[in-house]
Amino acid sequence: MKTMHETGNTLLAIRSQLNALTKTEAVVAAYVLEHPEDVIYLSVTDVAEKAGVGETTVLRFCRKLGYRGFQDFKLLLAQDLVQPAGHTPEEVKADDDPATLRQKLVASHSRILEDTGKLLDAAKLGQAIELLAQADTIQFYGVGSSGLTAQQAAHSFSRIGKKSDAKQDTHFQAMSASLLTERDVAVGLSVSGSTKDTIENLRLAREGGARILCITHNARSPITKLSDVDLLMAAKENPFQGSSLSAKISQLTVIDILLAGVSLRLQEAAGKFRERTAKAVSEKLY
Repeated sequence: MKTMHETGNTLLAIRSQLNALTKTEAVVAAYVLEHPEDVIYLSVTDVAEKAGVGETTVLRFCRKLGYRGFQDFKLLLAQDLVQPAGHTPEEVKADDDPATLRQKLVASHSRILEDTGKLLDAAKLGQAIELLAQADTIQFYGVGSSGLTAQQAAHSFSRIGKKSDAKQDTHFQAMSASLLTERDVAVGLSVSGSTKDTIENLRLAREGGARILCITHNARSPITKLSDVDLLMAAKENPFQGSSLSAKISQLTVIDILLAGVSLRLQEAAGKFRERTAKAVSEKLY
């Protein structure tokens, strides 16, 4: 049987193999064929819910058609749907001049920030701030672009005196997660909410008793099911055009809100630590 990689057209390949699918797998196929533009932005949990089947059925559907899993499926589906224009936003056109690009991109990022503000639940923010303020250690987990955000988050919280870290190597991530206790907090960053390494690290942290926070775009996803507190951010990022700047801006905004909340919660202590860390690096500047 040819795989999706060999056919080069995801939707055509699905249609050609409908007869080989079980009844429930065919239900998934029907949903994908009818809503392909939506599927590339959904988590496996979302697709299962909308199709009225279990998550295992969606995964079985993907593997039967030659994919390694759901993320692999979304990646190739996105390749077929997205114009090969690199990482430029959909509204940007080839003949846009610099002034037009400035206007469009500033407006686009502004909308992302506004939408993130609407998605963030104030009560959950309060819970997250309290957990972070009381934590002995905060470990941030993410891979790819979210891994870079995790590093920035750890750096920011370290400057106010919170013991924070974000390891980049996935083996080191797993080891650090396995050592967390009930006095610690693990924060997972995943736009899709389905990043395998990040979710596995959070599971390890939970086994040791750590509290779990997540920052994600998908409310119904594996990462939110695992978390004590889930914080939602706005993003429109498909797997073929990943690492979008708008998603990173959204993630960093949530981190900044949490940082401000914890700083206020710790009051004078945070101020003293911020002053000490600033002095520690001041001599490294010209």
